[in-house]
Amino acid sequence: MKKIYCILLLFFFTTSCSKNDDFDQNIDSINYYSSGDITQIVPPAFFNRSLDVNGIKLIVSGEIGGQLEVPNKWVYKTAQIFKMLIDKDALSIDIIAQERMIKTLLGKIGWHEGTPTGQRIGYGGGNEYYPNFLTDEGRIQYDGLEKLLNGLMLDDMVWYKNVDSKFTGDDDINEILEHTLHTIHRFGVRGAVIGSTEALNIEQEAGNISNTEIFLAMKEAFQNGVFGIDGYGGNIDNSDTWPVMLKEYQYLITFSMWNFSEFWDGGTLSPEWNDNSKTPEGLKLNNPLGHALYNKYFAPVISMPSKTILRNIFKDNDEGDSNYNPD
Repeated sequence: MKKIYCILLLFFFTTSCSKNDDFDQNIDSINYYSSGDITQIVPPAFFNRSLDVNGIKLIVSGEIGGQLEVPNKWVYKTAQIFKMLIDKDALSIDIIAQERMIKTLLGKIGWHEGTPTGQRIGYGGGNEYYPNFLTDEGRIQYDGLEKLLNGLMLDDMVWYKNVDSKFTGDDDINEILEHTLHTIHRFGVRGAVIGSTEALNIEQEAGNISNTEIFLAMKEAFQNGVFGIDGYGGNIDNSDTWPVMLKEYQYLITFSMWNFSEFWDGGTLSPEWNDNSKTPEGLKLNNPLGHALYNKYFAPVISMPSKTILRNIFKDNDEGDSNYNPD
């Protein structure tokens, strides 16, 4: 009897594993939630420090190109934002999908496997550096910079004392959330929930993206007067502008679903984003595809930060503490 029982148990275990191979591949004993500390980049390559947090490598500019060094205090604030956005203990988070997002960010799996995700942090703006490291001509004049950047998946900059800053805490919150979300949306959310690699594809060089779920949701927002695209050339059929519009659209629906429009200057981005859609209820009514897209692919893996905590971290005139603690 014991022999029969053991055989049945072995059969059940083997069958269960074979049926769930895709699921089980995303479970391992590694803790992917990490909070590193600042380390030096040796030799420096324009960026002289780095910090790894939840699958993202922050690289930080030093005193170079006629510009001051980004203070460590701002680095820790940026790292804390990534911890708040990728919080396994937040409500409605699917930990399996969120861990898959971190692995995608790390380049361990997914569409950019082999190339990890980075987040550049600079001082002021590109034109504040001489030469401007954001231009092709300027970048090659900094030793080692091109090699460093080519080894990372990169999107927007995070700026300390942005040249357009209003030096208010709310303005800092809006700016840093927009650019950190661009990084996570593009290189992590796409790949986290099953089906998201195809649904959230904004990489035009990978092929036609006009029938992806994200594009159809954005197009609906445009057609319903929710998303104004005059700032992107005004032509929804101009495929050259799609990646930038789609990147911005993801940030806009995220802020709407979080009801975070109070961080926008005057509480509005009209005419780029219609005031009738800056709440979850408004988005569901006027851009139902966007509302559904967020709930399907974004809500399971990105955690909404506390407004109170954000305002404690980012106070007017760069006051406030990050409360960031390395592991």
